[in-house]
Amino acid sequence: MKTIQMVGLALMCALMVNITPVAGAEGLDANATMALVDKNKDGRIDREEFHQRMTEVFFFADLDKDGQLAFAELVAVTKVDPEAFNRADRDGNGKLSLYEFMYVIHRDFDTADKNQDGVIDLQELRVLVGK
Repeated sequence: MKTIQMVGLALMCALMVNITPVAGAEGLDANATMALVDKNKDGRIDREEFHQRMTEVFFFADLDKDGQLAFAELVAVTKVDPEAFNRADRDGNGKLSLYEFMYVIHRDFDTADKNQDGVIDLQELRVLVGK
């Protein structure tokens, strides 16, 4: 279970990626990430906002637009351990479907939500981002 969570946390770092279609886009700090993801501007990222952001990341990272993420597509966005990727690939086809991607990502929302209040606040986001 911990191993699946580790891939989720790596993939969850895609939250901080500026997914505007510009070559060389780099990670955002916690404040910029909060401003980008917190759609209702309440200073917290709830599950709906998180889900929306991760769906955007999935489809942005899907470079060949086949509806699945190959390992090469994911590493273009964030660091991913090949073994963790393979564990997340539940059907073993070498790609992550949206379901496989979200399954891992949503399990780790709870890991990032240290106080278990159902949202990721700025303090929890700073720990996650490390900035």
